[in-house]
Order: sequence, then structure tokens, then C-alpha cells
Amino acid sequence: MISENLIKIRNEIGLALSRSGRKSSEVNLVGVSKTKSLHMIREAFELGLIDIGENYVEEFSKKYSEYKPEGLRYHFLGRLPTKKVRKIVGKVKLIHSVDSLKLAQKIDFVSFEEKVCQEILIQVNQGSELSKSGISKDSLESLFSEVSNLKNIKIKGLMSIPPFNEPARPYFQELRRLRDSLEQSLGIGLPYLSMGMSGDFKEAIEEGSTHIRVGTAIFGQR
Repeated sequence: MISENLIKIRNEIGLALSRSGRKSSEVNLVGVSKTKSLHMIREAFELGLIDIGENYVEEFSKKYSEYKPEGLRYHFLGRLPTKKVRKIVGKVKLIHSVDSLKLAQKIDFVSFEEKVCQEILIQVNQGSELSKSGISKDSLESLFSEVSNLKNIKIKGLMSIPPFNEPARPYFQELRRLRDSLEQSLGIGLPYLSMGMSGDFKEAIEEGSTHIRVGTAIFGQR
């Protein structure tokens, strides 16, 4: 099942890249494996899926302790409590879900202690949904200004989860514009846009996504 799913998704990624005039090297497929077994992660990795995303700290910690082959890149996608930062920093390639100065400062502090520079994304709550994490669009530039002063983390771009009951493409377009505006106003490079999931990753690629987070379409229903 995973093999067939990955073939289908890679074909769809290729078509979306072709439509948008982009290269395959510009998009990372992150397999979202929350609640899925290590057996499934291992199978996907052996089929060439090198980016794996987890949402829950304790579940990630257990999987990481048992399976971290050379070449596998873990990502952390979910809500990250400050008291659990130490379980994540230095173990994942990218933290997608930073949404406050307090969290960024804790990641910076732990990164200093661990002698690493942790790459992060700032999560934006575009729909102002109470059920979702993320900084408001209005507060984004001030947060960037503060976080960019921290020496042991590297902001690589933005992440968002559009409202589920609305067309996603306008939100993808807006996130790209927000990123472009920050690059211009703050004079920094923000190469990553983490946007697009199983139901809308093709549109996300067409609008500039660099990291698509695909769970169900790879691993099946939870």
C-alpha cells in the first residue's frame, strides 16, 4: 500500500512541478506518521521517503529512540510545550510550529546548551482559528524582529494550516506574499514554505510550497 501510494504521490508532485515550472529539488515530501507504527515508517524510508514528520513529543521521542537510520530526517510539526523543548532540539531537522517568542527563546537556550543551531519555521494562524496554534498575521513582523536576534536558531520560513472548510489556494498565496514581504522589509532570506497536506498539496506546490506534509495519502486513514 505504501509503495503504491508513494508512486502516485510522486507522480502528482511531478505534474504540479511541471505546471508551475519548478524543479523536483525545490519540494520536500514530509510523511506525517503520527499514530503510525515504526514498521510503516521503516517501509516508507526504505522506499526513499527520507523526511518524516511527527506531531506529539512523547510519540516522537519513542520512535526516535528506536529508529534513526542514517539519512532519515525527522521533522516536528505539532504543538511544542516549552517544558518539552529539550526532547526535540537537535533531534529534528526542522521545527515547523514555533508561534511565540517564549518558545523561540527556549529553543535558543536549549540549542546553546546542546551546541547546535536549530532550524525553525514560524507558524501563522491565517484563519484566526482558536483551535489552531500560530501567530497572527498582524504580529508576524514584530515576532520575526525579536526572534531573528537569537543566535542559536535559524528561521527558515513560514508554516500554516489553512481552515479546513475553505478553499486552500488563497491561503497558500497569502502565506507566500507574507514571506516575500518579510524578506523585503527585514532584509532576510526565508527559503521555506511549509504548506499543503494530503488533500491540497498539488495546489500548495503550484503556489510555492517547499515542504508538503502528507500523512493519510501515504500511510492511510488513522
